[in-house]
Amino acid sequence: MRNISPLLFGSLPKATKALIFICGGVFVLELFLKKYLIYYFGLIPFKVIDSFWVWQIVTYIFLHGGFWHFFFNILMLWIFGRIVESALGTKEFLYYFFMCGIGAGIISILFSFGSARPIIGASGAIYGLMAAFAVLYPRQIVYLYFLLPVKAWQMVAILAIMELAMSFSTTNSNIANVAHLGGMLIGYLYFRFGRKSFQFDFPKFALFNKDFEVDDGAAIDGILEKISKKGLSSLSAKEKAILDKFSGHS
Repeated sequence: MRNISPLLFGSLPKATKALIFICGGVFVLELFLKKYLIYYFGLIPFKVIDSFWVWQIVTYIFLHGGFWHFFFNILMLWIFGRIVESALGTKEFLYYFFMCGIGAGIISILFSFGSARPIIGASGAIYGLMAAFAVLYPRQIVYLYFLLPVKAWQMVAILAIMELAMSFSTTNSNIANVAHLGGMLIGYLYFRFGRKSFQFDFPKFALFNKDFEVDDGAAIDGILEKISKKGLSSLSAKEKAILDKFSGHS
């Protein structure tokens, strides 16, 4: 088993780093132009439907309501984005990130049709990243709210239940809760159905790089199954390296 290395900024993959820079730059602009930016680039369901301001389903991701909203989203992007991008690769990571963010926005519109209240933040996409992490590394131990040690799949299940419960509350926060749930749902559906549809190589074991904790048993089982069905020549370079490791080769 391997341990996750320190989360140094310089070690972040390029897409995760770029997203952090963009969110940071937009947050600085919000200090001076917040009302303007939220009105034209936040997600206002009424404007998207009535005025066809469809760009808002993308741009709302980069806006945040305040420092702590921004800080926690960036922190989660820093932690989970690095791992998921390293597992999926930059191109698929960006596709997945925006798919979850845009999907969360569309679901929010469906549940707040005609609302003039702006929806902002990367939370839908971030919850999608957490769902991806749980699919790729279901048994990885994480600290829920930095206190409670749970497995990754348990973390996502707990958060989903909490968001679902809060979405039925009578407060105005229910739209944000729907966005969070939407991002998680889109992420789950992508791993369940989407990767096959888009001809990505859907793994039967955890994807990883050298810094991550890996379920080695699940990995070798998947490789052996692939060999039995398609032969040794079907293995990728990474799969051959894993097989060599378990065969005692250097």
